[in-house]
Amino acid sequence: MALSARDRTALLALLEKTQLVYLLTRYPKAQVLDDAADVERLETGLADMRAAAKDLSASLREAHPVIPWDELAKKPDTPDLAWRRAKRIAPTLIREMVPLLAGVPEAAFFLQPEPATKKATKKNPAKGTRTKGRSRSPKAR
Repeated sequence: MALSARDRTALLALLEKTQLVYLLTRYPKAQVLDDAADVERLETGLADMRAAAKDLSASLREAHPVIPWDELAKKPDTPDLAWRRAKRIAPTLIREMVPLLAGVPEAAFFLQPEPATKKATKKNPAKGTRTKGRSRSPKAR
């Protein structure tokens, strides 16, 4: 999808604001929410993201339904809700939108969150299974 000059400018502004919010969410929740200055930074960052998202075209927003645009547009009532929205929206927005700016020099400096994956429990095949003829521990041999 080719971006218009207007969308490219708006997207750069949105991602710039999102980077700051994303960095705050990398700290422990209690550390951020216990500090009034950090809570203000978080809420201001989300407000800046909302304002920047309004400048994006409707077609660009519709082309990326993974991002909860309607949730971003609402002002959170509490710092805890602001934290949860920031934690969910910021990495998704960065992951989905930075690739649209490939070739734009400013985008080279944006953070790249790790890909979203479902947490899978690792099963240890050796744990809890025994084979005939072997002792329980290797030292007992």
